[in-house]
Amino acid sequence: MQQPINPNPLSTTTTTTPPPQQQPRPSPKLKKSPTPQDLVTHYTEQGLDSQAASFKVIEDLQNVLYRMISSNSSRNKKDKILTDASMKMDNLNSKLGLLNMKIDSKPGYAGVFVIGVASAATLDGVKAVLPSVFQGVAQIWGAVRGATTSK
Repeated sequence: MQQPINPNPLSTTTTTTPPPQQQPRPSPKLKKSPTPQDLVTHYTEQGLDSQAASFKVIEDLQNVLYRMISSNSSRNKKDKILTDASMKMDNLNSKLGLLNMKIDSKPGYAGVFVIGVASAATLDGVKAVLPSVFQGVAQIWGAVRGATTSK
């Protein structure tokens, strides 16, 4: 792509500027851990004999191991607390959802009024029909009793 002529009096030709090249970032290299032999050599250079240097290396490695284990256990406690809190929040959320569903399923004032009117009408209808039903049952009972006692 050609750029317009720069107003620079020294250059009267068209110039093309290449896009700036991004150099790849060097990846951070992990520091290589020293071998036990390197550690023994380090301590012997400080003036310890080989057996004392070996004991010092073992002590250092045990301390590092202990620190790693103790930091992981504190992390596990934090993870356990977060897991418990998450479970409690999920439980609370499900209970709130259930409560909300129950509240939404209840009828409003208009629904309650209609249900009351319908039940009152049903009760009045039952009261009107019930004496006739009892009279019919009483007549059947009397007919059956009269038929069985006359023999």
